[in-house]
Amino acid sequence: MSGKQPETILTDQDAAMAKALTMTWPNTCHRLCIWHIYQNAAMHLSSVFAHFPSFSKDFSSCIYDFEEEAEFLCAWEEMLDKYELKTNEWLERMFKLKEKWALVYGRQSFCADMTTTQRSESMNSVLKRYVSYKHNLLQFFHHFDRLIDERRYQELKADLRTCHSTPVASFPVEILKHAASVYTLEVFELFQDELRKAYDSQIELCGEIGGAFEYKIIPFRKHYQHTVMYDTSQGNVSCSCKKFEFAGVLCSHTLKVLSSRNIVKIPELYIKKRWTKKAKKSVAEAQPLEDSVSSSQCVNENEEKKMIGVHYKELCSLYSQLVTRASLTDETFKFAKTGILKMIEEVEIRLENMTVVSPNVGSKSIMKKALVYSIR
Repeated sequence: MSGKQPETILTDQDAAMAKALTMTWPNTCHRLCIWHIYQNAAMHLSSVFAHFPSFSKDFSSCIYDFEEEAEFLCAWEEMLDKYELKTNEWLERMFKLKEKWALVYGRQSFCADMTTTQRSESMNSVLKRYVSYKHNLLQFFHHFDRLIDERRYQELKADLRTCHSTPVASFPVEILKHAASVYTLEVFELFQDELRKAYDSQIELCGEIGGAFEYKIIPFRKHYQHTVMYDTSQGNVSCSCKKFEFAGVLCSHTLKVLSSRNIVKIPELYIKKRWTKKAKKSVAEAQPLEDSVSSSQCVNENEEKKMIGVHYKELCSLYSQLVTRASLTDETFKFAKTGILKMIEEVEIRLENMTVVSPNVGSKSIMKKALVYSIR
């Protein structure tokens, strides 16, 4: 992961894993899988679920619905009183871990709108279709390579679909047209759903301080409300539901406010690159060539080896992006292949008779042999 720590990680409440995460990634937000919590609740509170049909709704409300800690704590106490569960040991243990599963404590951490380990479980299921415990090591890697190839092929098809098709908007509004031009098909559908909910919501201007406006948004057929703040001087908008912070897509409440102020494009500040059609665009633009580590800066052999590693990692990243995009059409494939072959030839000319560090040998050596490349 290039030395980076994930913002959020989801687990199934394994104690050993929780301890390891705290030691290894102390700054990562550790959340518990909601699906596993429901499974454990069904096991430890089976009689409660059987005798009180409304318990499931109240328990779910404690997990998902509240935006203020005080409201969550009040609802939790009311639930314990209502179903006479104040002495339930499992709920007592879960309450001590509330910061890891109640969304009132986790909305401010980006999680790509995921609350379960379903993606991991899904990959486990896919892996089982390709490999078996009966396979030896060689067979395992052979079938694992098949899986990787298939996943990359599906990714290429999704990229091709995104590049050469435009999503169909349910209703012709400018901000939806803008979303269609920047977002991938899947994220566009999420944005469109939020916009659809926005048009059914009620809006009320509560006050203004300087250039900051406060709005109350009441979703259709809901009794609760959300607070949206809009700063005209900075163009900033924030909602108490914190969907953008949690999922990376503007919520229906903020879209209602933007619509009321005749804003017809998604503010640039609220377009996450990871959700756009240009998500794979080369990072080279943000990292000028002169910022890369150069051999002239190295003062000893160890630093030269480190320099080779840095160069290798950066070029691998760029190469991966190139082949992913170039593979989409015959024209770009042929263009990229010709360019790569020409580049290899020119690199070999420059390396001829040059002194470089061999990563596998501690001393310097003269590289006179041309490297053998396999171009697929």
